[in-house]
Amino acid sequence: MEVLIARAPWYVAGPVIGILVTLLLWVANKPFGALGGYIELTEWARGRPGPGWRVYFTLGVVGGGLLSALAGGGWHATFAYGSFDQLFGTSLLVKAVVLVAAGALMGAGGRLAGGCTSGHGVCGMSFGSPASLVSTATFMATAIGAAHVIAWLLGRGV
Repeated sequence: MEVLIARAPWYVAGPVIGILVTLLLWVANKPFGALGGYIELTEWARGRPGPGWRVYFTLGVVGGGLLSALAGGGWHATFAYGSFDQLFGTSLLVKAVVLVAAGALMGAGGRLAGGCTSGHGVCGMSFGSPASLVSTATFMATAIGAAHVIAWLLGRGV
């Protein structure tokens, strides 16, 4: 079981993702992205007839992550959030409000941008989409800026 503890190295994971993206485009003429699966899942939950393949993909991502964590012995339920707790405190109510608000902003941003980070960064960039280039540059700049702001707020250097 020790082999399940280590992550796949970049030189394995990258080509596997590239092959999956290419196969999905070749076989189904569909781009790879997580937001589409979430949208289909919510539509299906609201009464849309029959789940599409993206619903199964989304459920598979969640289920596969859970199985991997359980098989590797690395999953331990906790409410501790490390540096997040240092910044916002340990109150469960405060954590819930901040995380729900952050999730809602991410979802709204994904819808507004026409896709999520994986959709734009992996598929859109490989397809040469100008919108994906702008979106991915925005995602990256925002993430880098947020990391610096959080490090500054916590009194640490990046």
